[in-house]
Amino acid sequence: MNNTQPRKSRFTSKMLVATLGLFLTVMLATGFVWTPKEVQIVADGNNVVVSTLKRKPVQVLEQAGVVLGPLDEYRLSTPKLTNGTVITVHRAVPVNVIYKGQAKTMMTGKPTVGELVAAVKQPEDLVKVEPGENSKIENGMTITIMSLTEQIVEREIVEPFTVINQPDPNMEKGNSQVAEYGKNGTKIAKIKIKLADGQQISEEIISENLITPAVPQIVRVGTRDVIDTSRGTSRFQAVHYMEATAYLPSDGNGQGITATGTRAGYGTVAVDPRVIPLGTRLYIPGYGTALAADTGGAIKGNIIDLCMEDYGEAMRFGRRTVKVYVLAE
Repeated sequence: MNNTQPRKSRFTSKMLVATLGLFLTVMLATGFVWTPKEVQIVADGNNVVVSTLKRKPVQVLEQAGVVLGPLDEYRLSTPKLTNGTVITVHRAVPVNVIYKGQAKTMMTGKPTVGELVAAVKQPEDLVKVEPGENSKIENGMTITIMSLTEQIVEREIVEPFTVINQPDPNMEKGNSQVAEYGKNGTKIAKIKIKLADGQQISEEIISENLITPAVPQIVRVGTRDVIDTSRGTSRFQAVHYMEATAYLPSDGNGQGITATGTRAGYGTVAVDPRVIPLGTRLYIPGYGTALAADTGGAIKGNIIDLCMEDYGEAMRFGRRTVKVYVLAE
């Protein structure tokens, strides 16, 4: 009996099963399965979702009826076409490009200024772009591509002197005097200058070499806040140099009453309250202790009016500059 034919048939069946199993294994391993993908397409102001078995973005666009022009471009929201991918179509629009001083109009489907610049400029060029590289391409916009260059220069610059204040208890508070004058120093700076199309846009000091050190200025600053008066020693908190005039108690409305309601007399002075508040105790060398208790139409700013006892005294005083101490409470 001949058993060759049945054995051959069984062998063929096993081969078919093995081949089919291998095919299914490869499909599962590579992810190649016939499952439709949901793809969103944004084009020409429309937003549609298509279910597709296509593997290439262009094929999906064709399926959706979106026709690409020769300069139109598209971008995917994912590295490759997959379920949930968004395909955005960018139609070519005219833009004005200024590069190396030359202007031209061109059509582009690039979505951003940066992508257009990368396609237009020479690879070795460093550039500065206006508007910025992240700006979206718009119909008719002007894009300026400026070539960046750098220069290294050396420049002598001034090293300003510092001021050192030294307290002096023998000098009145509010006064100061230069004890030693300062002097600027010099240094050589190495500077990196950046230029855009030949115009400087920034500079940065990258190193400095001191040539002549600066000499500090020494200033004596008074700290003494005590003054000797006819009534003894008094502390003061400020000093004013003011233009002084004299008046009589009978001046003004003739009633001799001050703006604060007190009776005017020697030791009463009229001030501008914006400079010296009313009620402030003062000491004026050559006049004595006084109280800021009055005002006057002509007493504005750094002017003070001293009340005198009689006309002759007021005339002799005249108009002069006086030193006014503001006494501490």
